[in-house]
Amino acid sequence: MNDYAKLPTNLDLDALRAFVKGIELGSYQLAAQHLCRSPAAISAQLKKLEQQTGCQLLRKQGRLLELTPSGELLLSHAKNMLAINDTVLLKLHRTQASGVIRFGLQEDFAEGTLQQLIAQFMLQHPNVQFQIQVDRNQNLIEKVQKQELDLALIWQHPPVIENSYELKSVETKWLFCAHAHIQQIIEDKASIPLVVLQQPCMLRHMAIEALEQAGLAWHIAYECNSVQALWPAVRAGIGISLRSCFQTPSDIEIIKSDVLPELKALTFGLYFNSTTQSLHIIQQFQQYIEQHLR
Repeated sequence: MNDYAKLPTNLDLDALRAFVKGIELGSYQLAAQHLCRSPAAISAQLKKLEQQTGCQLLRKQGRLLELTPSGELLLSHAKNMLAINDTVLLKLHRTQASGVIRFGLQEDFAEGTLQQLIAQFMLQHPNVQFQIQVDRNQNLIEKVQKQELDLALIWQHPPVIENSYELKSVETKWLFCAHAHIQQIIEDKASIPLVVLQQPCMLRHMAIEALEQAGLAWHIAYECNSVQALWPAVRAGIGISLRSCFQTPSDIEIIKSDVLPELKALTFGLYFNSTTQSLHIIQQFQQYIEQHLR
């Protein structure tokens, strides 16, 4: 048997896409963010591609990765392969799915990764119209119940809501901007100034409950009606806030202190309208969100 018989029949297109995107962006860490994958998953795809081709595609040059001659050859063809794949899929999708998707987002999910996912789905389904609403958790639940939304991505908390299911858990942390007076208040165990959302707010309740169980004094220093209005108060040093670690602004820091109590993780999930959930395009979008956020 010759060596050609041992080669795989097909190259993995997902691995090819990761390979090309890393070269285009100049960083496989950026490629992981763009493709909504972990750096470990991208690394595994590159190793798989080298196993399939039987060639070393990348080599280290100092702290950077550069293409080998085999990598350069693959790159020149990979872009064409991916372009053909994407064109065929797009043309097929254009002849199929259509309809309207009314989707609700809790404020914590209103920036970054999720928007990229929705935009990608829209490109794949150009005949589908999106009506997206960003709102507070309880408002989204009520809108789904009133059949004003088809789906909503919400924080899950007891009691479990019918027609909802969990997707992923994320950590919650005490957050602030590193102001000396805030750090001193915490170390002195003085009354903790809280920056919170107006009621009803699950994270506000979690913060107060955790502080009271730890025997720490607290007071509401600042309250507002949106997450976007909350961050400027934290930046100014008005107080600290309890939030999830999902897409926290880069200038907001986790408080490292033994004084403040440990916090429970939060779980987010999808809540769907049972009267419209059976529609094919809504099922497709629901499965798409599940696949990428799990």
